[in-house]
Amino acid sequence: MTHFATWGNPCESLPVSVTLENTAENTDMIQEKTQQNNLITQLALPRPTYVSVQIQDGNLQIAESVDNTVVTYHKALHDTAPDEAVITWLKQATNEHNLQFIAASLREGDFTPELPSKLWLLGDIVPYWTPKNTGDYVSPEERVKTIQRRFDQDNLVNVPLTPEREVVVSELVSLEDYRATVMPDQFELLEQFAQKFSGKRLVFINATPQGGGVALMRHALIRLLRLLGVDAHWHILLPCKEVFDVTKSKIHNVLQNVAAPSVELNEEDKQLYREWTQENANVLAPVFQQADVIVVDDPQPAGLIPHIRQINPAASVLYRSHIQIEAELATCEGTPQATTWNFLWDFIQQADLFISHPMKMFVPNNIPTNKILYMPATTDALDGLNKPLTEQQMETYLKLLDQLLIEDGQKPLDARRPYIAQIARFDPSKGIPDVLDAYRQLREILAEKQQPMPQLVIAGNSSIDDPDGVPIFSLIKRMLQTKPYAAFADDIKVVRLPHRDQILDTLLRKSRVVLQLSIKEGFEIKVTEALLKGKPVVAYRTGGIPLQIQDNANGFLVPVGETTQVAKHLYDLMTDEILYESMSNAATGLVNRDYLTIGNATNWLYLAVTLANGKEIEGNYQWVSALAQPNEEEAVA
Repeated sequence: MTHFATWGNPCESLPVSVTLENTAENTDMIQEKTQQNNLITQLALPRPTYVSVQIQDGNLQIAESVDNTVVTYHKALHDTAPDEAVITWLKQATNEHNLQFIAASLREGDFTPELPSKLWLLGDIVPYWTPKNTGDYVSPEERVKTIQRRFDQDNLVNVPLTPEREVVVSELVSLEDYRATVMPDQFELLEQFAQKFSGKRLVFINATPQGGGVALMRHALIRLLRLLGVDAHWHILLPCKEVFDVTKSKIHNVLQNVAAPSVELNEEDKQLYREWTQENANVLAPVFQQADVIVVDDPQPAGLIPHIRQINPAASVLYRSHIQIEAELATCEGTPQATTWNFLWDFIQQADLFISHPMKMFVPNNIPTNKILYMPATTDALDGLNKPLTEQQMETYLKLLDQLLIEDGQKPLDARRPYIAQIARFDPSKGIPDVLDAYRQLREILAEKQQPMPQLVIAGNSSIDDPDGVPIFSLIKRMLQTKPYAAFADDIKVVRLPHRDQILDTLLRKSRVVLQLSIKEGFEIKVTEALLKGKPVVAYRTGGIPLQIQDNANGFLVPVGETTQVAKHLYDLMTDEILYESMSNAATGLVNRDYLTIGNATNWLYLAVTLANGKEIEGNYQWVSALAQPNEEEAVA
């Protein structure tokens, strides 16, 4: 504990040299900050803007909030359709005044149900329906202020939570938009399961509403299930830094075998986890009581499973494991992995099913085989990570990236030169040192053959349950100050991104080649996200990555640690246009549609319908997607 008994005593006089030195340092810092501000000004970033639109007395009423100033407009519709009038006005305002519209409030009943999808998919604007009050008139100015309060000072959405910790998911697109992403028979199967689950409730529990792949999947899944009329809900745990430090460093990292051998879960850690679990059980008890099927995602909420059994014995409980578990070590007594796994297994064994990424090596052998099912990670074709963006929209997001780089003391990305990208969290398992080494070797090959040098971008989001992010980011930055990287560090952009998915979307779309050099991996759906955009991927043959890449067709699979081989493949893709075009075309053509949200929703609804109807599911390492397919009799019927 810090004591402040010396407060009020005279300050010690500092030597003049120290004072002058500090003054010089302050002057340098001020000059550096001024230079950064000048560079950011030169980017000419569009001004973030919020808008509210409604129809009143034959006029389009618009309230625009930019730089905390609200301006209103009235535009006579005449014979123009309201939707068309809104879209036309937004386009003109964007181009004429250098604006980026972040979100739009649409008054219910004034526009067609298709307008929100158009705003999101074409205008890159988050749409919100607001009620048409039957009582007092609510002005567009009041509505736009309400919408703006849903975002923070950096124009990032604050994910709303109810008192029961339920995540309120944004409604971005329509059911028809999803229908267009898959074959008709796939969507028809999904609708059949949704109808069969009518009258039942499905609940998902995980650690965080933002920052990781699980959260991204849940946002998309709940959005689609709600459009289908499914009574589906997603709740998150109470945040606790001390617990998240334990779950990341002594559970997640240990199970992946990327922690130091001395790191091991102790009794104090276990007690902390149990007490925190009890707090969450108290908050979520009403949620558990009303659910028919409950899905528990990953180790953080695993301790809730016994509580669920006590609170609602009739509910079916599924445990979904999204991480790579070194299964052999997990059941080898005396290892840190066994200590961690045995602690978790006391809770997880009470679940009805254990659902893993489709790799047998991820499943400890003490789990009964009849409980084990396979399900891949998935991504959403219509969210901010994957939806198409216009050149103008991508230019804006590259400017936002440049702003982040400048603020971090790095040079902006050179838009005239190609770049290689790895998009992943700053995590010990993501192989970032190998990325740097492969890039170094690529530069040596290119220099020898007098070829142009590409840049390298290493970028990822952060998450509240991931304490590794800052230390790993700082480690990489320090590596770039040492030989051999210091000589070309300006060509390497390392950036922790805000939760603005379109920046990641843009980075992948504008890249030449994508890397995924994870040394340990669960599934890593970022691979599929790159392939969707026609980008060849060079990746290590680990975890679920080989299930997404067809070697030598849409990318290259390399043994872990073989950075020389990675560099060779990068060289070929940078210099051989025929090879590149072939792989780029294959990237989009060979994407497995089972790895999209439609497939994910079908899998969960199949499980939920079957279990809610009192039927048993024999796991035996079967893919849920295969079980969900109708048999011949059902297909005929």
